[in-house]
Amino acid sequence: MPLQNLRCLLLVGLFATALGACGKSEPQASSPPDATARESATAPATAPAPPATDQGLTPGEQAAARGIAPDTAMPAPTGPAKPIPQIEPIEATPQLVEEGKKLYFTAGCNACHGGTGGGGMCPSLINDIWVYGSDDSTLHTLVKEGSQAMQTTYGHARVGKENVVGLMMPFGQVLTDEEINKILAYVHSINPTAGKVKPPAADAAGAR
Repeated sequence: MPLQNLRCLLLVGLFATALGACGKSEPQASSPPDATARESATAPATAPAPPATDQGLTPGEQAAARGIAPDTAMPAPTGPAKPIPQIEPIEATPQLVEEGKKLYFTAGCNACHGGTGGGGMCPSLINDIWVYGSDDSTLHTLVKEGSQAMQTTYGHARVGKENVVGLMMPFGQVLTDEEINKILAYVHSINPTAGKVKPPAADAAGAR
């Protein structure tokens, strides 16, 4: 083969190799991670819980910690007095007394009435003074609806005096009727006059 033809073939080969190299694309740089992905990767798994208030305190303990308004601040009755809802007399069986004693502490009754019922910011449960009467229907309503309802809804006046300032809180949203009766069975066991004294006559004036 003539030398001139050989040179032409070599030039054509080099030219084809150069064209092939130019057709190859440069490797692409990896794209930055999406902003949302970056945030989710650095965000904590769970948000911190908000601080709890009154955690672990019973309603009675919360009342004792905050203080309860004196009963002189109780509003006047807003309408005709209603009759106290009647319940069957409570039979203080040993089982009900034992269950009622546990509820007395877990519901926080001891915070206001004392661990043995001797009183504190609220009246004693072991003396003979029953400020609204001690029959079971009256006591059940007092625990369930509180002192304010006894005067403003049922028109009952306080009889006798106790050196206390605390109102009886309504526990109807905390205790069931059955649980209230169990607590009253325990009250029967520590005070023989519980359940026996009839309530005073309704007084529309709602005097203390």
